[in-house]
Amino acid sequence: MKNFFARRALQTQLLILALGCVVATALTATVVVLSTSPDNQVMRLRLIASLSVVAAVSLGLMHFTFIRLLGPLRSLREAIFQAAEGRLDTGIYYSQQADVYQLRQNFGRVIQRMKHSQAEQERAQQSLHARTRTVDRLLEFSQNIQGAGKADQVFATLGHFLWSELGLAGLTVLTSEPDAIPAVQSRVCLPPSLMAADRPLTEMESSMCPCLRNQLPRHFRADGSPVRCSIDSLLTLGADHPAFCIPFRTGGAAQAVAHMLLSPGQEWTEDQKHLAQTYVNTAQSALISLHLLNEAEKQSMTDPLTQLFNRRSLDSLMQREVALAERHHHALSLVIIDMDKFKQVNDTHGHAAGDHMLKAFADCVRITLRKTDLAFRYGGDEFVIALPQTTTAQAQAVVQKLRQAFGAVDFSDAIAHLDHQPTLSIGVAERSAANGVLTLQSLLAAADQALYDAKASDRNCVKVYQPTKAA
Repeated sequence: MKNFFARRALQTQLLILALGCVVATALTATVVVLSTSPDNQVMRLRLIASLSVVAAVSLGLMHFTFIRLLGPLRSLREAIFQAAEGRLDTGIYYSQQADVYQLRQNFGRVIQRMKHSQAEQERAQQSLHARTRTVDRLLEFSQNIQGAGKADQVFATLGHFLWSELGLAGLTVLTSEPDAIPAVQSRVCLPPSLMAADRPLTEMESSMCPCLRNQLPRHFRADGSPVRCSIDSLLTLGADHPAFCIPFRTGGAAQAVAHMLLSPGQEWTEDQKHLAQTYVNTAQSALISLHLLNEAEKQSMTDPLTQLFNRRSLDSLMQREVALAERHHHALSLVIIDMDKFKQVNDTHGHAAGDHMLKAFADCVRITLRKTDLAFRYGGDEFVIALPQTTTAQAQAVVQKLRQAFGAVDFSDAIAHLDHQPTLSIGVAERSAANGVLTLQSLLAAADQALYDAKASDRNCVKVYQPTKAA
């Protein structure tokens, strides 16, 4: 550009010099004529007129030349000023002059490159803004599930973020746990009408889900392929919805799968898959931590041999039951059970035989009691059972079923030469103001007194606490 302006300046100077020479020659000729013919008035007038015409033509030519030279340059200057201010949508005066035309073309290419760079910068800013928002949402999700104290809260939070961040048409999170009833459960279902009413979830076999079976995420395209996830058969949305499944562990033998569907016509991108996997991985860590915490708490509260509650947890759990009975005016019965002649079994057949008998009794407790009842291993062969909302008569019926279940256990395979079927001595007491039994300590003492009466009656029986009558 510098060379271009230098050439233009030189051309202008040469043109002005040529015009000046013409004017000077005309003036010189005029002076010579006037000096040789001073008396010729007509000649002087003609010369003056000629000189005026030459001067006018020269000035017009100079004006035209400046317009031709400076017009495109002014247009180019204005375009450069506008481009410097960030206004790239500008035009340049068109000129057929080779240098100006070439300069215009070069400047146009510069403007196009600047526009392209500006568009790239805007796209980069939008991408950075989207990624920043994604990171902020992931941090928010992590903080939410870290504050969750239950697995259901983690599943609900996971479903909310997957649904809102990925723009899903359908989402379900299912869990499969062999020991649970039912084994397959729905934790998240969005929208609520996603599950087909005529295809119950209980009919699904987790082994038929390729994601759960192989423990690998899988993408199911809406291309008419006959191979789809078995979860699709439970949903109201058809196979024209592209699906993406992510299996994950929740702790122990339990596992889960997040089944996500997009609207027809959309397709899963790698960024969407990675984002969904990140959310699931974060939720999986939280669920496993909760499972381990629950297991540790359960182990601290349960007896390792019988898996019943231990004596350490009796105070806290029973104080709650006594408070609930007081508040709602419900009955509460307490049972203390002792295995008859348990020490003889240990001495004669060994501690392994005694442990087997204790575990067998715990199994009988689990199949006999309700879910709301509480069973504790109180000592070596002593057990305490709390029966909320149960009167003395009802408690007697419960313990009779327990005695029958324990009496039907066959110990011959595990304990050789057992000379008698093990029996139970049981004492029952009910929380009652009439008996003066209101606190946990008094309730335990009353049930223990009833157990003492059962042992004194040659064992293998059930006794109910009877308050001592004043003389």
